[in-house]
Amino acid sequence: LAKLVYDRIFHHFEVHCFLENVREASKADPTLIRLQKTLLSPMLKEKILTQQWGINYTKRCLWNKKVLLVLDDVDHINQLQVLAGNEDWFGMGSIILITTRNERLLVEHGITLCHSVKVLNDDEALALFSLHAFKKNLPDDGFLELSKYFINYAG
Repeated sequence: LAKLVYDRIFHHFEVHCFLENVREASKADPTLIRLQKTLLSPMLKEKILTQQWGINYTKRCLWNKKVLLVLDDVDHINQLQVLAGNEDWFGMGSIILITTRNERLLVEHGITLCHSVKVLNDDEALALFSLHAFKKNLPDDGFLELSKYFINYAG
């Protein structure tokens, strides 16, 4: 859903970045320097050597830019502090979209505007799965049970 929103509106922003699967990326690089580099790559003229340097560079480069930043699957407050900081890091009209399984992180970071996505019922889940897997609303005969198995497995 976050990727869909990003794809539809990114062209309205001076700087845009979709940082996918932050949780997994932070396991590979706990300093988050790789993600900072991805965010800053369009304007990066110097090497990011430390996490704090990346924070300072982000603030210095983006404070006056209209930014669309998506942080997908955040699971630790440090990820928000290092990658999204405070609202004064970004220019007027910026949007920071955060997906997480832990709403407490958003509250802890001072985020007040939250939208919870409702879980799909079985029929909605089947229609969504079928649309992506088969390019139609329902699976062909013979694939219905297998499709239901995948949906059930995905939760």
